[in-house]
Amino acid sequence: MLSIRKINPMVRAVGTMGAVAAIVGGVTFAAQTNTAALTTNSLTSGTPLLQVGTQSSAFADTAPGMTATLTPGITQSFTFYLQNNDTLPLSVTASVPTDFTNSEIPASAVTMSLDCGAGAVIYPLSSWAGGSAVIPGTVPAGSFSTCTESVTLDSTYSQSGQTLTPYTINFVGSDNS
Repeated sequence: MLSIRKINPMVRAVGTMGAVAAIVGGVTFAAQTNTAALTTNSLTSGTPLLQVGTQSSAFADTAPGMTATLTPGITQSFTFYLQNNDTLPLSVTASVPTDFTNSEIPASAVTMSLDCGAGAVIYPLSSWAGGSAVIPGTVPAGSFSTCTESVTLDSTYSQSGQTLTPYTINFVGSDNS
């Protein structure tokens, strides 16, 4: 084996610089990346503006709903309005995110109907709980729809003086464009 001390100092210096240049060049090559960019973007999010009201002239994000005494076999109804502040018609989905597990009146003994003028969606309240349904029709752009919530306690329900757990109905508007 050749001793490094026996190599000419000039050749050692050139060899060392060559090795360093090869290592730096290899590291530099490995660290290079290819960058692509989109510039001057103009992106806008379109958020449909659906509001609810108990009058056709006053709308907000929330409104008080129905308060009723349920009588077996008798339907109780409540009128409300959905306002579309968007520029496109909105389809509406309704959901009831309430847990009725501890309700004195079982949610399965109550039927709820929602109708905004194009046909009613009718399910036992237990089916609405944790689920959702598309309300037929659309709410016209810049206008409102008159809606009705109806609830009926099953005619065979015989226990009086019990209470149904209060629930919320959430409405979501989508502009399917």
